Amino acid sequence: MSNSGAQHFLASSVPQSPDQVKQAFAQAVTGNARADFALSVKHGTLKSNGGSPKEQAAHLMKDARRKAIDRSFDDAVYLLERALKLDPKNRKIHTTLGEVFELMEKRDKALLCHIEALRLEPQNSECLAYIGSYLMRIGQEEEAINYFQDTLKFNPSNEVVFARMMHLKRQKCDWADFDKARRKIKSGSKGLAVIDPFSFLSLADDPEMQKEYSVLAAKANKICKTETAKFTAPLPKKDKIRIGYFSCDFLDHATMFLIGRMFELHDREKFEIYIYDYGAMNDNDGRLRAEKSADVYRHVGNVDSETIVEQAREDGLDIAVDLKGHTKGNRINLFDHRMAPVQISYLGYPGTSGVESIDYMVADPVVVPPKYRKHYTEKVLYMPDCYQSNDDARKAAEHKPTRADAGLPEDAVVFCSFNSPYKVSPDEFDIWMKLLKLVPDSVLWFYAVRDGVRENILAEAKRRGIGPDRIVFTGFAKQEEHLARLPLADIFLDTFFVNAHTTASDALWAGVPVVTKVGKQFAARVAASLLHTIGMDELTATTPQQYQALALKLARDKEYLADVKTRVKQGIETGPLYDTEKFTRNFEALLEKTLERFNAGLKPDHISLS
Repeated sequence: MSNSGAQHFLASSVPQSPDQVKQAFAQAVTGNARADFALSVKHGTLKSNGGSPKEQAAHLMKDARRKAIDRSFDDAVYLLERALKLDPKNRKIHTTLGEVFELMEKRDKALLCHIEALRLEPQNSECLAYIGSYLMRIGQEEEAINYFQDTLKFNPSNEVVFARMMHLKRQKCDWADFDKARRKIKSGSKGLAVIDPFSFLSLADDPEMQKEYSVLAAKANKICKTETAKFTAPLPKKDKIRIGYFSCDFLDHATMFLIGRMFELHDREKFEIYIYDYGAMNDNDGRLRAEKSADVYRHVGNVDSETIVEQAREDGLDIAVDLKGHTKGNRINLFDHRMAPVQISYLGYPGTSGVESIDYMVADPVVVPPKYRKHYTEKVLYMPDCYQSNDDARKAAEHKPTRADAGLPEDAVVFCSFNSPYKVSPDEFDIWMKLLKLVPDSVLWFYAVRDGVRENILAEAKRRGIGPDRIVFTGFAKQEEHLARLPLADIFLDTFFVNAHTTASDALWAGVPVVTKVGKQFAARVAASLLHTIGMDELTATTPQQYQALALKLARDKEYLADVKTRVKQGIETGPLYDTEKFTRNFEALLEKTLERFNAGLKPDHISLS
């Protein structure tokens, strides 16, 4: 069979019985098409007799999408290239191939695919959206916004693009469309589009809508319709419970700053710790710490999902823990397969996963009070104190900077905002500027790294009657250096829809009072949980007016501020927030209870230790 003949065979027919498969394979191997035929049989991409080339191409593309989600990238590329031979002017195939090349980090090839797609359909809003999303992923944010704006000209109802565009604008504190976004969210229909749940977090404090978007995202990225393994109770007895942690953030990242110490303190008499790291290999202290603290460390970056799942099952995990949720680089769809009898979501994402096969999420009574449980697809494992693990072994850098080193006035009241700028909205900023007016000898110490943030913040301050001398910008610092500079601040001003998380526990550890306003969704209640755990509920407001009044009292009453700082330090030193040993034992006790329920043949349910 000639190569062209083999291609014709592959494109137009499929063997229906074992005998036909054998016969067709015998014919194929006489030519050069053996590999193509084998791959086609493997992927099930050979169509039965009939079907136009376009229909066959659509079938190949559908299979390729599944392979890409499963991280079988080479297979996905093979299928898409075959589809292009059948339907070379299909814009969607070029776009899909570009997305696969993005996932493979072959950016030049990805860009060429997206350009070809745009050439085929210059005014196609979906194509423009894909290019904008591609630019967003590679950090070309200004260009991404331009493409998103063009997309919305042709398709104003594209909720996905709107959410992504607003998220990018929030990252550089561009609030030009903030009121429009708020109106659109309130008036728009809920849950009709697959919006990135993370992008939506900072746009509204609405746990019901968050749940809808998380469920939609989980379904859109699902890699198997039903769980591919079932575990029967009771489980065979083992010497130790095996816990597997899955993430790509085992590096110098907020997740490791919080959880690294817990890994080290797990009771090795009862537990074996497995780490499945699907991030890029690196020499970060965080990754090395994770590897050292695990009983078994497996680097599975770019390994296909099926192989990871098979490995996890072979390792005999009792509990699988996702540490990513709907954050960048996640592979939460691994959990669709069911890798362990008990599957848990923890720490990485402040909200529900929406994944049917994730049984539990770790929380506390403040971040998820009983009245809000309905907004989470998981059952809640209630930690008795704060849900957030912290590192009692952390240290600040030995060099302690002065206010002069940081560009701060020596005698000023220093309000600070070290949250990522995307969390800041005009709602908080209005209050902050009022505080600067009401406290003349004060400044705002503002964290800004991205291009454009400083210019936008100064412009917003000017609109509110505040000059550039009242805002002092600061940039990135390593964890130890950041902890060393934090005590230069007097008052940490929190954001509303997405609170400070690691940043808040950092500030409290450094003795800086955090003023927060409690909201409804998980992300808007984290700082309140931290403050509750150190006995400082008085720093939590329920309204913007209370928030402003509380910050103003701290700024104006030096004796009260000094007293609060003293009590914050006492709460850290004597309370449970930085008692990592106690936290770890409580965490382990909850995990044991999940297995007790499983072995008793009971369905997951809300669990607490009290």
